[in-house]
Amino acid sequence: MEYKDKNGLTEKEFLAQYSPGDYPRPSVTVDMMVLGPKKDYSGLKILLIKRGAHPFINCWALPGGFVHEDESCYEAAARELKEETGLKNVFLEQVYTFSKPNRDPRTRVMSVAYMALSPVAPPVRGGDDALEAAWFDFEFTDNMLRIFNDDIGVEIVYQLSTKRFQNGNVRYANTVAAQKSKSQLAFDHDEIIVESMIKLRREIEYTDLPFSMANKEFTLPDLQVIYELLLGHSLYKANFRIMVADRIEPVGKKEKSIVGRRMSELYRLK
Repeated sequence: MEYKDKNGLTEKEFLAQYSPGDYPRPSVTVDMMVLGPKKDYSGLKILLIKRGAHPFINCWALPGGFVHEDESCYEAAARELKEETGLKNVFLEQVYTFSKPNRDPRTRVMSVAYMALSPVAPPVRGGDDALEAAWFDFEFTDNMLRIFNDDIGVEIVYQLSTKRFQNGNVRYANTVAAQKSKSQLAFDHDEIIVESMIKLRREIEYTDLPFSMANKEFTLPDLQVIYELLLGHSLYKANFRIMVADRIEPVGKKEKSIVGRRMSELYRLK
């Protein structure tokens, strides 16, 4: 049975006369926060690209770009990451959709943000419309976001504060970033990083996200440091091992720990 609408049209007839131009059509982009550990696990690094075109030309930004008509947002994120930095086969998880009307000076653009976690910070190269791609040291605390690369001579700092917003009957806390350095990130990429880190830290204890930053086989001391880098604080050894016990299994061999430099049992994710 074919149903008709109030104008007497079947779905086929409705679609034949439908005009997409009758409605606003915002553009859609993807942006990716890519994190990787330093070689000695002493800190985190974030991947940025230097924009080669307006707007925000010569500004550092998260990798990203427009979604093509024949691809999903995930496919666009993977493609843009490969085109702009050379990275591929990296874990990606959707974070949030950023849709403030004035977030892009060109036109109405909504961005679907992803976080990407890499076991290492591998060499990268600029490509497509990115002049450069580089790994930056990354610090994220309750009151500061700091991104810097001493070799390039760039430091980007935002002060973080908490504001409360009403959502129905609930007042909830939201972290707001204020630029404190001469250099800034393009668009609203500071907001994307903040929201990505909040989501990551909220979910880290009951998901397998941190394992995306570990090697396929890892020691428990190394895995614990990865958790601590992402959380921003230390963990008690016994509590940590209880937290991950049901997710890991021994490999049956030992290897030197990156952080302890001692032979330790190797494990893998179940």
